Amino acid sequence: MRVLALPVTAVKAAIVGVVSTVLALALAFVGLLGHWSVTSEVRTVQARVVVAVPCDQSGQERVSYPGGEAALDACGHSVGDEVEVSLGTVVHLASANAGASLDARPIGVVLLIFAGMAGGGMAELLRRRTPPRQTAQTT
Repeated sequence: MRVLALPVTAVKAAIVGVVSTVLALALAFVGLLGHWSVTSEVRTVQARVVVAVPCDQSGQERVSYPGGEAALDACGHSVGDEVEVSLGTVVHLASANAGASLDARPIGVVLLIFAGMAGGGMAELLRRRTPPRQTAQTT
């Protein structure tokens, strides 16, 4: 007695979907698709401009803050100006906000899963289209 009679192609498509899902999640969890979150430790401190650069000239401003000195990705300040900076991978003005940012890596994992399913479906279509090979029979 057959409880669930599924076509062979449906079973193959399900297997491709499961394998691609497991593969994408495995790649994501080991970090090959990047980290799930791009938030880094950022702290805000008061700094003093030690090298000023006008905005119409090339160059980079430098600021001194408690604990060090760094290049600032800004222009137009005067030497001695007090500015509030965010210390992270890049030192920038704390008031400069990049706006809302979307961490698109989970979306990339979903797209990778769909790409794997599409690749499996394409392979199945190509397999069906290719005529069976004729083998030479010796008599």
